[in-house]
Amino acid sequence: MSIFRFPILSKKVLAPTRSLPRTFVKMRGAGAGFTLVEALLSVAFLSIIGMGVIYFFKNSLVSMHKTQSNIILRDESASAFENILNDMRQSEDSSVAIDKFSENNLPNSLISFVMVPSAEKISYYQDGASLFINRKNAAKKLLDNLVSIQFSSSSYPASGTYSVSMKLGNSKENFSFESSVFVRN
Repeated sequence: MSIFRFPILSKKVLAPTRSLPRTFVKMRGAGAGFTLVEALLSVAFLSIIGMGVIYFFKNSLVSMHKTQSNIILRDESASAFENILNDMRQSEDSSVAIDKFSENNLPNSLISFVMVPSAEKISYYQDGASLFINRKNAAKKLLDNLVSIQFSSSSYPASGTYSVSMKLGNSKENFSFESSVFVRN
C-alpha cells in the first residue's frame, strides 16, 4: 500500500517577509535573558527620565511655596493697611503728627494720632523691615518685609487729607499699597 501525499500540503507555505540585517536578529534559546549592555543602557535611560521627573516636581514645589508666601504676605499687608486707614479715619486732624521713628528710618515713616471716641493715642511706624503699632504704650509688630512706609498730609481737596504709601516685598518681588484718607476735623 502506498501512501499518497499531496505535495502542496506537505510543504509549509510562508508569506513573503522582509528580512532584518543579521546584526538585529538574535536567536535566543528558551532561557535567554538580557545582556549586561542592554541592562545597563535601560538603567541609564530610566535614570535620566527619573531625574527629569524629579527636577520637574522640585521646581513645581518651589514655585508653589513662593506663590503661597506671596499670597500670605499680600493678605497680611492688606489687612494691616486697612487697619491703619480705619484707625486714621477715627482720629482728629489736630492730633495727627507725622515724623520718623529713628535716624535710620526714612522721613515720614511714623504717624501718631488720637482716636476720637476713646481718646487713645496710636502710633504706626517702621523700624527696620517691620511695621509696628504702638497702642496703650505697648508696641506690637504687624508685619515683616516692609521696604518703606510714607505718611503725608495734604490740604487738597480739603484739610484733614492724609496719604499713606506702603511698599513691601523681598529682593525679587515688590508690591505697594497707596491710599488717601480723610480724618475728622
